[in-house]
Formats: sequence, C-alpha cells, structure tokens
Amino acid sequence: MIASGAIGELNLIEATMGRNDPTGAWEYPPPLDLSPQNLDWDTWLGTAPKKPFDPYAFARWRCWKEYGTGVAGDLLVHLISGMQVSLGINEVPKKASAFGGIYRWKDGRNMPDVHAVLFEYMGIPVYMRLSLGCEMGEVTRFQGSKGLIELREFSVTYAPQTGEDSAPSYYSGGFPAAMRAQYTKEWHEKHDPPPGQEPAPQTITINGNDYDDLRPHVWNFLEAVRSRKPVVQDAVFGHRAALACHMANESYFRGTPVQWDEASGSIKSMA
Repeated sequence: MIASGAIGELNLIEATMGRNDPTGAWEYPPPLDLSPQNLDWDTWLGTAPKKPFDPYAFARWRCWKEYGTGVAGDLLVHLISGMQVSLGINEVPKKASAFGGIYRWKDGRNMPDVHAVLFEYMGIPVYMRLSLGCEMGEVTRFQGSKGLIELREFSVTYAPQTGEDSAPSYYSGGFPAAMRAQYTKEWHEKHDPPPGQEPAPQTITINGNDYDDLRPHVWNFLEAVRSRKPVVQDAVFGHRAALACHMANESYFRGTPVQWDEASGSIKSMA
C-alpha cells in the first residue's frame, strides 16, 4: 500500500513499544545454585571489565552495557526490522540521535529504561520510543501526505486524508465582511465537488487472529533450505538492523548524534 501511493508521499515514521513489569525489565532471578563452582565466571566476562562474581549480572545481563544492548537490542531491533520489511528496504540509517534515562528501574543498571531515538532513513525522520516504565503494545505508523497506515500486533489501520482544506480558512474571519463573503463564495466555487462526487475518506481497520510470528520465520528458513532461495531477513539484513540499535546506544552514551562510517567500519560522533 505504501509503495502504491496509498498514503501519498511518506514524510514521517514513528514506532513505540513498552513494558511495565519486573520480568519485562529483565529483573530475572539468578539460578538458586549458581556459583563460581558451576560457572566459569572469567570466561563469561570475556573482554568485559573484570569484577567479582555477581549472580545478578549473569541473570540480568541486558541491564548493563558491559554485557548487553538494553532495550535497543531487545526491543528496538524488532521495530527496525518490521519497518524495513514494510518499506522493502535494507539500509543503515544515515544518522541517529538518542535521549533517555533510568526513570523506573533504579536497581544499579546503566542501560536506560526509557530510550527515544530519532533516525534518518531515506531522507525522512523515523522516531522510535522504547519504555520499560509503561505497558504499550507495539505500534508503527507510516505517515504521508494522503493519510497514514498504522500497524499493531494484530491489526492494520488505513486512514486516508485528502490533504486539502475541508472548509474556508478560519483566517478569513479577520477580513472585512464584504471581503469575507467574497472569499467564502470563491472558495466554495473552487473547492466544492459536484453533487454525488463528494470524497468519502474512510478509516479502515482490519483485525486478525492472534499471530504467532515465530512460525513464519521458521517456515521461511526451512523453505530457504529446501529451495536455496534467500530468506527475508538474511545476515546482511540482520547486521544493518542491529547496527541501527548500536547507533542508538552509542548516541545515548556519547550524548551526541552519530553516523555510520562505512569506510572505517565504525560509528562516529557528529558533534
């Protein structure tokens, strides 16, 4: 629908997702018998800074940038992937600028529990928001000059717009009476459709049954094995989606907008 021009010229994309419970915020309980005797702690740390054995760091690794990628790696990647599939693109954002903080889960973590990111894709703004402090279903909105398409977990909404005034401008209220009457008359002569040809924009929502997104991924993979045809989200697709998430984190921790430098294979600050 987007490619066919159903919403006109695309000019903004926004997406959001949120949780509001301890499990959703990765406050997982460590295994009761976890100890240095059954976990090679130094190997688990790898190249991360050395620290004493910490069962909570092991169980809740997403909470710290030394071990994980936070809401960007857990949730943002799904918003990015869904957007790219919907648009039929496979790109790295031109730039990213992030803001957020730790507002809900003040448990010693250093990864933000609210993370808002403004990307640039295809020359247009893409605004994505993640929160671990308020439950919100996954929503993506594609906004254009002729309407919008909203994707939710189990529904699609199409809301067309004419992009035109539906009545004479309120600004004419400051005109002298005779001028206002003339303007109003000319406006209706120019804009009123002939009888029976009035546009009838109608918002349409299609609700689906509960959707298991695991099955299509598995099926696509198995079909690729059988046919040797490419999968929808191959390694390059995954790399570029993940790279957008790394850019979101780098921008947050550096406090500056960032961009991907293909030549050096690194994320660089723009400030």
